[in-house]
Amino acid sequence: MSDSMPAAPVAAGGEVVEEAPPRRKKPLFLYGAVGLVLAALLGTGGWMLAPRLLGWPKSHPAAAKREEPVKVTVPLGAVVVNLGPPEARRYLKIGVELGVPGPKESKEVEEKKPQITDLLISVLSTMPVETLGAEHGRVALKKALLARIQEDLRLEKVSRVYFTEFVIQ
Repeated sequence: MSDSMPAAPVAAGGEVVEEAPPRRKKPLFLYGAVGLVLAALLGTGGWMLAPRLLGWPKSHPAAAKREEPVKVTVPLGAVVVNLGPPEARRYLKIGVELGVPGPKESKEVEEKKPQITDLLISVLSTMPVETLGAEHGRVALKKALLARIQEDLRLEKVSRVYFTEFVIQ
């Protein structure tokens, strides 16, 4: 044997066994990190492009644009609604105004005033007295009214509901 070559290991029976060259370990963590970064990029891109690709309506949270400031309020007047069963003899008197960005939108709201009043009566007459008596209940009522006005009556420019009078008896 020559001095430059290492001696091959010898098995128990005297046979010479050759060792395979040591394999380089693949950096598994590197593949995992690259995969996570790609998944994050694809997810972010999909989230940003989904409203355009799927044609979501403007009211969808992912496609929502900045709300225009309220410059004009449209008074709807006072509405009186019975609460609960007729034998309870409870009622709600509520004054409502709607906030819109300008005079053009206020004319549109004025034209649909009877439909809005009907919607108010429908929503208010189904509300429990306990909910209306609490601050969070009134906030939830404003949100529900706004959503119904925007969706049912297609008045997307209405951005706020204001209570100018609120009496439960």
